Amino acid sequence: MRNILLFIDDVAEAPALAKKALKIANQCKANLQLCNVAASQVREKLIIHHYDDILLDEYDDVDLEGLAQQLNITDQTEDAFVPFVNCLEITSFNSRTIKEMVVSHHIWLIIMDERQLNSLENVDTGNRALKVIENINCPVLLIPQYIACCDFNKIAYVTDLRYCDLGVLNFLKVFNAQLFVTHLSAPGLPDMDEQYAREILEGMSSKISYEKLFLINLKKNKNIKNSIDTMVDILEIKMLALVNKKHQTFERLFDNFPQEAQIYHDLPTMILLYLNWFQ
Repeated sequence: MRNILLFIDDVAEAPALAKKALKIANQCKANLQLCNVAASQVREKLIIHHYDDILLDEYDDVDLEGLAQQLNITDQTEDAFVPFVNCLEITSFNSRTIKEMVVSHHIWLIIMDERQLNSLENVDTGNRALKVIENINCPVLLIPQYIACCDFNKIAYVTDLRYCDLGVLNFLKVFNAQLFVTHLSAPGLPDMDEQYAREILEGMSSKISYEKLFLINLKKNKNIKNSIDTMVDILEIKMLALVNKKHQTFERLFDNFPQEAQIYHDLPTMILLYLNWFQ
């Protein structure tokens, strides 16, 4: 069974974020694990600075168990998949702890609010999204703060088609969405002929037994981001998927953003690991 891990560290936003995660879990036929990270951090700070206990009592913690019970009571059709919602605890919010949780709880996907990346410990200066994701051992889905809908019926996977990972396609097809394989030639390589690109994609579609696979063949130009922006707007893409540390795809889209920026084009962004995580 697939397990999705959702980190919650904001009382006010917890119900809305949990409902979005539940919808994603429903779409992927996965169970949902809720983890509140804020309380442990606050308690550690109080102990370190020797604040009065009354401050800890006044801290408004997230009622994870109550939230989980609410999510477990859902109106579903008789044959529909119903995700089971459970609660986890975490003692510190850093990449090492997250990696351990992925292994011990068999996590298939991590969902994070984009703002949570700024709360992770031991993050160097620079683009926080890249530095955090490269230290986590499973795919991470970053959710923009103000996104209202998480119905991922159209996903764009940006890659060089010549090196497209079948494992990534198998992972993404779980969403049962239209998958737009968006070819972007790796640095130093020429553009791909349209007919050749379609033949490659047809072969991949046959190998993974998935018919909702479509080709977007972007030509090289001076502004890659504008090309992707246009594609996203015209096709009404709901999620962007990228593989980290492969042919600089991630870096080419994020490198000129401010250091605190996490989300590209205000879209939910799936960051997948390079090399064999799916095996």
